[in-house]
Amino acid sequence: MALTKLSCMYGHLEGIDGKFARDVTGYLSIADGIYKKHGLEISWNHVQGTEERYRRLENGEAQLSFVVGRASLQHFLDTKTTRVIGCAMNSCPYLLVADGAIREIKDLKGQTVVCRDGPARGVPLGWQFQQLGGIDASHDFQIKLVGSDQEAFHSLLDKKAAAAIVPRPYGFVAEDKGFHRMLDWNDLVDDPLPITIETTQKLLDEREKDFRLFLTAHREGILHAKANREKVVQLLIDRFAHYRSLAERTFDDYLGYMNESLQIDMLHMGKLVAQVSTDQAANARQIASEWAIPGAVKV
Repeated sequence: MALTKLSCMYGHLEGIDGKFARDVTGYLSIADGIYKKHGLEISWNHVQGTEERYRRLENGEAQLSFVVGRASLQHFLDTKTTRVIGCAMNSCPYLLVADGAIREIKDLKGQTVVCRDGPARGVPLGWQFQQLGGIDASHDFQIKLVGSDQEAFHSLLDKKAAAAIVPRPYGFVAEDKGFHRMLDWNDLVDDPLPITIETTQKLLDEREKDFRLFLTAHREGILHAKANREKVVQLLIDRFAHYRSLAERTFDDYLGYMNESLQIDMLHMGKLVAQVSTDQAANARQIASEWAIPGAVKV
């Protein structure tokens, strides 16, 4: 029987030697035949830049994209062309790591904090730092947004910034190099819908059955990965050049944030709408019914 092909896009694939992966459950599902069992041939394509991923979705080069929730909602509000079919993670996998001299948020006064533009887009980071440490981004310290997590990470290593907000693999490496973890993303930001799985309305009309098969297979893949620690660790070592302790920490920490149901919580949807578009907060349920396919939203 011929397999149904789907191309899935994820964010940056980069890091030390350009080989850090954010999510290996898809790769393990391919290697162990989980997608194939459901009649699917899945390709995972790491594409830098939210705009580029939307371009590929709109012209049909790819059929599914894993996108930061805020960017996903904003694109939907702007275009009404995309639909969410699931929520991939319960938290954005970022950490605030800092130089050893920075022990508390208030110690960042006079310093620079660096973060990739993507996860920080639309997030009131300055307000959050003020609430947590009483420092004002308008004059007490600088939040510098850069084009990639790799750039943020190296800004920290090169002493161009006193702290950086980076994804977990970078955060773990930074700890190994003498920096320390200050806060998880959830401690820093109220982020109710971290990573969505989305497609376009046009593709949904054409391939809804295929997408539902993908969700079933991907749920199984998450559970399979969580139950096979050593397989995931070895995959991180062999394919993505992790050293063993980094691979083990990535598994133990990161996979705990995977959303096994892939469903979106309606309360989280409402919170995100209120944050991104305050004038539409009262219409959260209506927006959810337009933005997400039936079954994607848990009421």
